[in-house]
Amino acid sequence: MTTWEFPCPRPAAIGITNWASGSIAVSGEATGGVSVEVVASQPHADVDDLLEQVKVSFEDGRLSVRGPKLAGLLQRRKGLDLTIKAPAGSDCEAHSASADVALVGQLGAVAVHTASGDVTATAASGPVTLHTASGDIFVDQADDDVQITTASGDVQVGRVSGELSISAVSGDLSIGDVSGQIGARTVSGDIAVRDISAGNADLATTSGDMRVMVTPGIGVYLDLSSMSGHVRSDLDEQDGATSTGRDAALELRCRSISGDIKVSKARAAA
Repeated sequence: MTTWEFPCPRPAAIGITNWASGSIAVSGEATGGVSVEVVASQPHADVDDLLEQVKVSFEDGRLSVRGPKLAGLLQRRKGLDLTIKAPAGSDCEAHSASADVALVGQLGAVAVHTASGDVTATAASGPVTLHTASGDIFVDQADDDVQITTASGDVQVGRVSGELSISAVSGDLSIGDVSGQIGARTVSGDIAVRDISAGNADLATTSGDMRVMVTPGIGVYLDLSSMSGHVRSDLDEQDGATSTGRDAALELRCRSISGDIKVSKARAAA
């Protein structure tokens, strides 16, 4: 195990590069410093030479962490687990080949680029940008815009105060409460929206099904189309459904080639 400690009374800017495998965990919490810990992913593994290659520096509120050479990790099938604790509100940008990334606590702007690892972000006050080729993505709470790209992983989003953009190939998309515009596209995955009440929502899938729940009693413009799937709306005039977009609080567009589309009323909060 190798550790570093730096005094830092204000939110930091964290940059992580070249972290090939293992895991990355960054926590934003009530602390007056930045701590960095690196351990072997496998207990009792001999990684002393890899630990020596890890480069950590801190200057003017910027923490830089660079992992060991990629060839050494792949040839020996070993990984390193990185844990960073920083003041709440810190920004974080991480680049990895196959490490799982967990961003917990209260962070600011976050950006993650990984090839095959899962990504979790629990709370971010700034913009969120997450990209993975085959990993799953989970975002619990974001106070700004969220942009997500994945090829074969599933995506689950809780609450987003800004706009939400999701692009996927074969993963399922589950979307909670979004205040801004929603744009979500997947080729063969399903799309589920648990509650939507305002703005514009543009949803598209090739062969997946769609299930969208709308807050009752608002003005809704529906534009639903599936070439070979079934299309159904349980909304009526009392729920604010309208055939034109004029004065509608919500414009909902759903497109599918072979998937089914169902729009229904969201359940009232208990």
